[in-house]
Amino acid sequence: TLSLHDALPILENTLSSLILVTLGVFLIPFLSPFLRIPVAVGELLYGMALAPLADRIDAELINFLAFLGFALLMFLAGLEIDWNQLETLRRKEKLVIVLVVATNFLLALLAVKLLKLSPEAVLLLGAMGIGLMLSVLRELEFSPYFKQVVLITGSLGEVVTLLGLTLYDLYLTFGWGFSFYLHLFLIALFGIFFVFLLKLLKLLVWYYPKEVASLVAEETKAAVDIRASFALMLLFMAFASLIHVEPILGAFIAGTLLGFIFREKEHFESKLSSLGYGFLIPFFFVQVGFCFDFSSLSPLFLELSVLLLALLFLIKLLSSLWFGLLGFSPKELLLAGLLFSFPFTVLIAVGKIFYEKGVWDSFNFALAVFITVLGGILFPVAVKVLASKGGSS
Repeated sequence: TLSLHDALPILENTLSSLILVTLGVFLIPFLSPFLRIPVAVGELLYGMALAPLADRIDAELINFLAFLGFALLMFLAGLEIDWNQLETLRRKEKLVIVLVVATNFLLALLAVKLLKLSPEAVLLLGAMGIGLMLSVLRELEFSPYFKQVVLITGSLGEVVTLLGLTLYDLYLTFGWGFSFYLHLFLIALFGIFFVFLLKLLKLLVWYYPKEVASLVAEETKAAVDIRASFALMLLFMAFASLIHVEPILGAFIAGTLLGFIFREKEHFESKLSSLGYGFLIPFFFVQVGFCFDFSSLSPLFLELSVLLLALLFLIKLLSSLWFGLLGFSPKELLLAGLLFSFPFTVLIAVGKIFYEKGVWDSFNFALAVFITVLGGILFPVAVKVLASKGGSS
């Protein structure tokens, strides 16, 4: 056992690490508007700036908080999918949205084949997400219809990307044999049980509101919502880990199912977002930046970054042409392509999971991070500049 004298230096290092990261996390939201970059990009860059201090930072503590932040980020990514809006769409709109997402991944597969890239690059080039896109759309004046269609398309693309990542994760662990299908069946089975559990909980709250309220009389509703959401998230993560699936992907599936059952979720989603983006999730982005391998930087690295970023945009733009069937103007088609080109959260998730699974080395992970940072800075600026020229019709 450690004596108090021996433990003090460890405690001091832990506290100094927490203060260093927390101070940056506190200041970045104030500095980002002046630097004209998204907050998440600022947190990544701050982590990269901390890399030279690696020997002075308590990596275990930061990694633990980053893991919790990553899990919550994926949980929120699943939760933010708007199933109500999806169900209100007309058949033609649903068909076009499916065509956009399908074309996106088919073009990504074609690019990977033509350039002879590794198979997992399909998920990198085809990645879609709405995390950063949502914040950009809130800042700008677009038509409600344009926002609705683009957000639903991004949501569906995000689900397909992360489900594809789940399948690839299973393949890496079990191959294409019996074990692959068995574990896929187990995930589906537990998902059904999870949905049944959530529906039962919803019915209890609906039929016995007073009794349920009396059980948590001493707690605020926000506290109960956060505890229940965390419990459900950790339950699915534990099951995912038990069957050798990446727990982070389990968190995403849990969030998706929770959002599917509880459609009126704004009250607890906002509380979770405040906790996540206010404290835990920034630790994840800082830790990702902290792991950036600066020795990877080279002319070849920069050339590959520009090529992949250009491909990412071209794939999204060509896929978005299907929106022409819904009456989108050429300007709106270009805006849609740009909005789909910075799936910040999903790109980081793909890169992080492949790196931790040993599929990618530090060079490929650094490439994914660099593309994410560049795209997270350039494409939102392009959207804002284009939108300012007359707005979206």
